[in-house]
Amino acid sequence: MAVGSSTAAFSQARPGGSQSSVDYTGGGVTESRNTGFGIKGGYNFNTLRGDDISGIERQSRSDLHGGFYGQFGLNEFSSVQAELLYSRQGFEANTGVGAGASARQRYRMDYFMLPVMYVGNFTENLSFHVGPQVSLLTNIRRDEKTLDISANGFNSLDYGAVGGLEARVGPARLGARYNLSLGKLFEDGNSQTGIINPSFSNSKLYNSLVQVYVGIGFTQ
Repeated sequence: MAVGSSTAAFSQARPGGSQSSVDYTGGGVTESRNTGFGIKGGYNFNTLRGDDISGIERQSRSDLHGGFYGQFGLNEFSSVQAELLYSRQGFEANTGVGAGASARQRYRMDYFMLPVMYVGNFTENLSFHVGPQVSLLTNIRRDEKTLDISANGFNSLDYGAVGGLEARVGPARLGARYNLSLGKLFEDGNSQTGIINPSFSNSKLYNSLVQVYVGIGFTQ
């Protein structure tokens, strides 16, 4: 997506060197800046929603996310934007550590996220984003120890929807987004190793994530 966007970016420069966006529905050129690619990154505020499970700490865990996006203009108002993001999330819980004992432990989850969103422009500089998202859990750590994902009762695949607002100032972007997870955090059935509290099994717990970000884009 990035290669295709960058090639078109130079081919659509108007006289005088200023740039505009391709209207893919009409084959013309618009002022909407709806096509391009760039990088983005920001802060995560993650909580868990769902059943009340004893031992789960639902307070926000602040961490980072970052990645790339490609935006493809349909007309002056509408575009489609796809992203590939790396996101760190997590929670705290009282989990068994042997002989019936428990201790407060911190879990960090690393996801790759792929949102595909419809983007509508309120104005030239303000837009809304909404669409589906799938996420892949690639790594999980309990305190400083890396855990096996499936053996410890976690689902590796998450899915849901995202929605948010974004403002542009020149090539810069500033936005906020809510990620509604619909995939359960824990698999059905007990953990094979017993590291996760058995009461977490079959529980309807989901990620609930707010992201704020900045980005730099290249437009046509």
